[in-house]
Amino acid sequence: MAAFQETREDTEQKVFVHLLSEIERNPTFTQRHLARELNIALGLMNQYLKRFIAKGWLRATQVSPRRIKYFITPTGLKEKGSMVRDYLSRSLSFFRDARQQCEEVITLCQQNQWTSVALVGHGDLSDIMMLVAQGSSLTLKVVEDTADFSKFNAVMVTDILDPYGVYNTLEKLVHPNHLITIPLLHITRSTKEVLL
Repeated sequence: MAAFQETREDTEQKVFVHLLSEIERNPTFTQRHLARELNIALGLMNQYLKRFIAKGWLRATQVSPRRIKYFITPTGLKEKGSMVRDYLSRSLSFFRDARQQCEEVITLCQQNQWTSVALVGHGDLSDIMMLVAQGSSLTLKVVEDTADFSKFNAVMVTDILDPYGVYNTLEKLVHPNHLITIPLLHITRSTKEVLL
């Protein structure tokens, strides 16, 4: 749940930063166009704009009966800068932790003489694992949780949106000593299993 919460907050913060940047760049945007660009519902866009005005990040001026012009305030600029800084800090921290834990996975694989590992979950963690494994003799493949795992020496959970759900599915299909989880995902495993 913690990974999902962080991902949801990161996504919302990205939307906030993008929204504030667009308003700063083009104060005469249409809500419909910007909602489409950000891939969010028009009602949610309206809700965000009202929230930003209430917080003092934006000012709105009625240009015509159907047109509103938005201005980012100095408080909004300061908040945008803070959001960008926080997002970058969390992203770099996530990357450092993930890289270090993926290096430990590679060491574990080498100790067990495993040469092929299935990564279950597309996204940042599987990308980081692929980067860290470059130059090693380890063969990695990103697969779905319904794949045939008999072709692999081990299976690693790399899904950050629902890591525990993926783990619950995989624990029925893969021997616990060949199912790899990393501490970053906060998956609680039974004590009889080998943990990383």
